Amino acid sequence: MDDNVRYCTECGRELAPTDKFCPACGANIDDMTKESYSASPQTGIGYGYATNSPANSDGLKTLSYLMLFWGIIGTIYGIYTIISAEASVENAVNMLKDMDLWEDYLALGYTEETLKTITYAEGACITVSGVCALMAGHFTFRGEKYKIAVITCTVATIAAFIGIITLLVGIFVTYRLTQYKSAFKS
Repeated sequence: MDDNVRYCTECGRELAPTDKFCPACGANIDDMTKESYSASPQTGIGYGYATNSPANSDGLKTLSYLMLFWGIIGTIYGIYTIISAEASVENAVNMLKDMDLWEDYLALGYTEETLKTITYAEGACITVSGVCALMAGHFTFRGEKYKIAVITCTVATIAAFIGIITLLVGIFVTYRLTQYKSAFKS
């Protein structure tokens, strides 16, 4: 047995002398001391998902935190919008009447009921976006169910079309999520 052969202490895979990271699990070889290198391969450890790959852990966690943050904010704001729709529309109509603009809105076909419907729809879209972002954030944080994470993130992005910033951030997060496909277990 060659004394120069070394094995990863995380997964047991044989390492080349020039490896800085384990090709199977992503463990940082430079962080291991000489004594911690295993002299023989560890048996019973699979070569599956790279749980501690440097590229996978930080970026994926950051994405999941962004999704969870929007999920919480979006869900709360959407529910608040739905609950307060009547009062919000009533205040908006009174403001438009004070500025003598309500007749213009009526001429365009907007009634108080139409504005309430628009407000309810806006609240529903934001709530759907928030709930889907929570689901995507959950699956991304756990590194599981890649397809479901991408689909729910895409739905959250589409449902957030009401705000240009939320739409652009959603597109960016969905794009970045597709870059981390290899980090998911399933």
